[in-house]
Amino acid sequence: MKTLFDLREKHDGELIEAIQKLYQEPLKVVPMGEPPITPCIGCWNCWLKTPGNCVMKDSMAESYSDYMNSDTVIVLMDTAQGFLNHQGKAFLDRTIPHFLPYIEIVDGECHHAARYPSYPDLIFYFDTIDLTKQEEQVLEDYLYRTAYHFQSKAYRIEMDNGLHLRPLPPRKAKRQTIAFESVGPMEKLVIYNGSPRRSGSNSALILRNVTESLGEKVEIRDLKERDKWEEWAAAFQEEEHVLFFMPLYVHAMPSHVMAFMEKLQASKGSISFFVQSGFPESSQSHYLEAYFEQLALRLGRIYLGTAIKGGMEGMQMRPPGGQAKIMEPLVKAIVALVFDGRFNPKDIHRLARPVRMGLLMKTIFRILAKFGLVNYFWDQQLKENQAFERRFEQPYVK
Repeated sequence: MKTLFDLREKHDGELIEAIQKLYQEPLKVVPMGEPPITPCIGCWNCWLKTPGNCVMKDSMAESYSDYMNSDTVIVLMDTAQGFLNHQGKAFLDRTIPHFLPYIEIVDGECHHAARYPSYPDLIFYFDTIDLTKQEEQVLEDYLYRTAYHFQSKAYRIEMDNGLHLRPLPPRKAKRQTIAFESVGPMEKLVIYNGSPRRSGSNSALILRNVTESLGEKVEIRDLKERDKWEEWAAAFQEEEHVLFFMPLYVHAMPSHVMAFMEKLQASKGSISFFVQSGFPESSQSHYLEAYFEQLALRLGRIYLGTAIKGGMEGMQMRPPGGQAKIMEPLVKAIVALVFDGRFNPKDIHRLARPVRMGLLMKTIFRILAKFGLVNYFWDQQLKENQAFERRFEQPYVK
């Protein structure tokens, strides 16, 4: 079965008909523009309480069976602000139930292990009219990486002299292609907390420590407060220094962060970013860093850089002293940004280690896995939720 998910705001029947002609069998077309896909909130219930099943009740959850029982999945998406829009990002974020929380090492990077024996090919289409060539490349790189992590072959539909299908060859995002700039010491830094978790997020805990260190020099705004988005987007026009702080979701920003970014307009001032993730290696975040470089250009702002810190998952399971030790270098980097008007390069490079796992780390991982210690964090919670025996369930395969 081949399934086409149309995530676009305006459905184009001619494009779907043209795609249909590429295949010798009917396509199942699933329109998903309205109502919008509910953003993933990082609750982990699909891993730890209802293995393989998302707790959300919306069109995305209803489509999981179509996704997993297809040999080919075609995704038509809109772009916004030089990237895929929040609807496309929500679609990709919400595929997480199809994978296990357990980790395996692939080419020096952590990947979620497969829940199912096979996954469909992923074919992407997006309109390039409003994209620069560099933005188009960044988006294509990101989509390739997502399919790679999802254990799917990646293709792209292009409309160059007629519609055709092009396989996406392997590639890696380039690090820091745009140099970090600097400004003078900041009177005030506005920080947007991009965590979608309703409570107890690492981002909120870290930013609480930032506030304790910087006091009135920072203002924290939680992007879960959607009723304030219009006010904040308007204020962005006048704010001199802004930083977005967020967890990594499927190699990019959580979808609600993208939805807010779509509202921003070009203005003067500086912009910087801080990405923290559960995976220990910073390479997982390079695809998002590449986009943030382009976003700074699009918004006409001085790009102060993107700080990346991996290995943050499980931080709150440590004793207070252990938590403080992990958070200290992150807080230090933001304090330096405010007082010096720039990220300290040594701090940023230190935070980003390891970029990928070397031989020593991979050896340690194999030893820990042999004794069941790699999966202990997840297994313990599965057992507490009486879900351990169901951890490998495959609910969407017919």
